[in-house]
Amino acid sequence: MRAQGGEPTPIAVGENHIGAVTADNPVPNYLLTVEAPLTVDIQLLAITQGFAPALRVLDLAGAILNEEPNATAQSAIRVAALELDAGVYRLEVQSANGQLGQYVLGVLAGAPPQPPVPLVLGTPVAGEVSAEAPHQRYTFTGTAANVLLLTVRGESVEQGAEITLSDAESDEVLASSGAQVLGVRYRIPAGTLSYLVEVSHSGDPAAALYTICLENEDGSGPLCPAAPGGTPTPTPAVAVAPTVVPASPVPLQPLPATGPCVVASLTGGTVNVRSGPATTFPVVYQLSGNTQAAVTGRLPDGSWHQVTYNGAPGWISTSVIRIGGQCGTVPAITLTPATTSDTLTPTMTTTPATATWTPTGTLYTETPTWTPTSTMDTTPTATWTPTWTLTPAAVATLNFSLPPVYGSSSLTSGFVPDPFSVGATAGGPANVAYLGGGCSGFATAAPTFSFNYTAGAFPTLRFYFIGSADTTMIINAPSGSYYCVDDSFGTLNPTIDFNSPSSGRYDIWIGSYAMGTSVGGTLYVTENTGNHP
Repeated sequence: MRAQGGEPTPIAVGENHIGAVTADNPVPNYLLTVEAPLTVDIQLLAITQGFAPALRVLDLAGAILNEEPNATAQSAIRVAALELDAGVYRLEVQSANGQLGQYVLGVLAGAPPQPPVPLVLGTPVAGEVSAEAPHQRYTFTGTAANVLLLTVRGESVEQGAEITLSDAESDEVLASSGAQVLGVRYRIPAGTLSYLVEVSHSGDPAAALYTICLENEDGSGPLCPAAPGGTPTPTPAVAVAPTVVPASPVPLQPLPATGPCVVASLTGGTVNVRSGPATTFPVVYQLSGNTQAAVTGRLPDGSWHQVTYNGAPGWISTSVIRIGGQCGTVPAITLTPATTSDTLTPTMTTTPATATWTPTGTLYTETPTWTPTSTMDTTPTATWTPTWTLTPAAVATLNFSLPPVYGSSSLTSGFVPDPFSVGATAGGPANVAYLGGGCSGFATAAPTFSFNYTAGAFPTLRFYFIGSADTTMIINAPSGSYYCVDDSFGTLNPTIDFNSPSSGRYDIWIGSYAMGTSVGGTLYVTENTGNHP
């Protein structure tokens, strides 16, 4: 369903809608009806290359509840953990970079809103808001005889949080401040009204740390600790130990848009640089914070980048990095693994008489020795007796560095169509039982198919295969761990779910349960748990 002609299109929680920003309809809008208080995740993904979407969430009175202008022109944006009361809301989509194009808009139910935390006089509460947990709420009730002081102090010197004080009964906003202010103090009049304080994340990359505290203005009763470097608060009858707040994380600096291709840690945390493009290779050094490494190459599917830092080469997974600079000319590096034959076909010739033979084997190769004899007559003859030396041949194993048999693809959370499907044939020479953990079946050494997945709002990533006979499935996840399954949903078809899936590469092998058989069928990838064999 598409929003056209400026008329709002109904959208429900759990639905994806395809739409387009066009010259005739530059701001497609949707109506979302919420029956009861609910937390939702909203994701907006560009389908048209080069198109960058922006999003606003408003109530029917026109008040903006959340705005994602997408100033950096990303192809995907997300509103996480947006708390909505029962009612009708309008979602507006437009272009952030002036280009027209198609998009996918999805609304997913999040965790239910947490009840507000009651504030106790003189007891400071340390909190944090971030992109993953953008809202924290607190409640308190005024006293009939005293004026109260409510203090919210930001612990970072670079950014604060957005503070809103409301009447808990009527939801009327009494006061508010933006993230440019690092702290506020409100005087609450005497009376028994109930209040709600909401601390919200500003949308900056770093989390905002703060401390909130409530006390009597006249100094009676428990008092809040003094701010570092501030004027000491009168000593209360019972001292309250100040809360220790962890240091603010290092703010991420934007990577250059021009110049050589470089990478840095995605979150600022420590990431590993390995000697080869897989988690099975040893770590040679690490990157953290805003440290940049130069890119010298990449795998053809883009899942790993070859980098150098202070002259030291290595490989780093694309799932844990930010990328900057001009990277379009970075060469693709194709790895050529060593190959081992599991059969031998020698040809032997005797003299003067000639004999040829072609032994073949699967578990063993044969190395014959022979001894010809002849007589000195006019018709020479030769006889030979082979003796066999049996040597174990190489056993086929799974090798994710080989090109996938049926290709590869990239999927971003919210992909359409869902499910993604590709035809494939199960079976091969590799007995996957060597992996342990109950793995079974016979598959090709190379993956059947590979996906580069970008995680988003959807909590489940499911892989399943529907074939004409009994099949199994093996997946090498971005973590480097292997997952195996045989039957599922009462069928002979395999299914593997990843809850809270990670971004990165998923290598999938479809095996036949019986050795030496091939099973045709279809591999499916879905984020909808209603899809299964």
